[in-house]
Amino acid sequence: MIQLEALWSNPKFLAAGLVLLATVAQTLYGKRKRAAERRAPMVSHLIPWVGSALEIGGDPDAFFVRAQRKYGDVFAMKAFGRVVTYVVSPSLISEIYRNAQKYDFDHIRIVMSIDCFDIPASLMKSDITSKILYPSQHKYLSSTGVVPIVEAYTTAVWELLETEGSRLEGASTTLLDFVLPVLYQASAYAFFGRSCPVAESYKPFHDFDSTFHLLLAGVPRVLLRKNVHGLATLHRLFGKYFDGPHEDASEFVLEAERVMRSHGYGSETIGAYFISMLFALMANAPNAGYWLIVLNLQREGGLQPLTEEIDQAVASWKQQNTRQKIEDHLHEFASTAVLPLLTSTIQETLRYAASVMSIRRVTEPVEFGGYRFDTDDEIVCMTRSVHLDEEIHENASEYDPRRYLTERKPTKNGKIVTNHSMVWGGGVSMCEGRHFATRELKAFMIFLLMRYTLEIDPKSAERPTFMSERMGAGVMHPRGDLRVILHARK
Repeated sequence: MIQLEALWSNPKFLAAGLVLLATVAQTLYGKRKRAAERRAPMVSHLIPWVGSALEIGGDPDAFFVRAQRKYGDVFAMKAFGRVVTYVVSPSLISEIYRNAQKYDFDHIRIVMSIDCFDIPASLMKSDITSKILYPSQHKYLSSTGVVPIVEAYTTAVWELLETEGSRLEGASTTLLDFVLPVLYQASAYAFFGRSCPVAESYKPFHDFDSTFHLLLAGVPRVLLRKNVHGLATLHRLFGKYFDGPHEDASEFVLEAERVMRSHGYGSETIGAYFISMLFALMANAPNAGYWLIVLNLQREGGLQPLTEEIDQAVASWKQQNTRQKIEDHLHEFASTAVLPLLTSTIQETLRYAASVMSIRRVTEPVEFGGYRFDTDDEIVCMTRSVHLDEEIHENASEYDPRRYLTERKPTKNGKIVTNHSMVWGGGVSMCEGRHFATRELKAFMIFLLMRYTLEIDPKSAERPTFMSERMGAGVMHPRGDLRVILHARK
């Protein structure tokens, strides 16, 4: 002990010890600092729990542009107490989509189904869902499997356009009140049959949908009374629907119902399961149909270029089928008509109006994009940032219905970007309803413009804008509306 004290009292030894201690401390600190630096940078915020939520809600597109410029292609953000990492680079997004083992979607899907739609965990976490219901859904919504549903839809939307068009002909009406009910009803009939409670479910569905983006962002349900009440009403209506006669529902619905009943689940649970399908069906394509009309009506020439293309296709069909009425072959015509401008317009509308986020859960510690991620970290593929990237899409902030008429090979940093338009997401979470949705929009526009002309009511100055705070929830809803006048074509 005396010897140690003597050593410590020696100035030279003390100095050497302090240097050694400082070196060790600096090494340990450096390691900790480097480890921290390898985590994705956090977007700065002022309010602890709320985080960046308010700033995003103001103008999310501008927010993500600023964040990318400051932090790069990968950055973390806190909102409502939840920390999520965002990826805005097309190459990094592609890497995530390709590796479903490390970046899992199934867990996210299960949690959303339970937390957002009140589907029992016993069903969502079972092999019934993963090994029977999901494969069945994939089969019936595939490009070929969805054909019977599309056939039922084309019949329904033709009839509804005739009924609603006759009712509104010559009058000024808000476009939302015309487009959304037609597409809601036609799609519901196609999937659930004519006994589906369309009229009763329309308002509660939109009540639920109106704040769904807040529910998705983590806002406590106690603050979302409209959402909660709407969902409860939908549960009651669809539980009653599955208790009653519905033999004309699609085989997709009937087969899933048989599977769930055979495993002891009743109408209430079956109804809850299909409310999530109803949301996927109704929250996006009808709004895309709305923007298809709005965005083109505000361009020079309005809907006339599309009308002319459709008229040419109708004339060609009639020349080849002189003894048949096109009204008797609606699905055949809508599915085979070659309409490049309409196809490009649909694609551009989705690029311009959709805000899609693909969420993944990290399944094991991984290095990605130069940063370290731990198990259970959440990564969001922000595809809208790619869609609005001026280097990838020329004049990306402008709506150009002719953008996809020619094959495109956009580049970024000198490399070709193959995934430049990810309107359906990607990887294992790519929207399975995309085959129905594209044909739904195509048939709707064909039949609408075959029968009617639309013009903006000159007495109305109101113009809708994107409800941009619905970031990540699909096709953005409109704030405001457009008054139009519908005329039957001679």
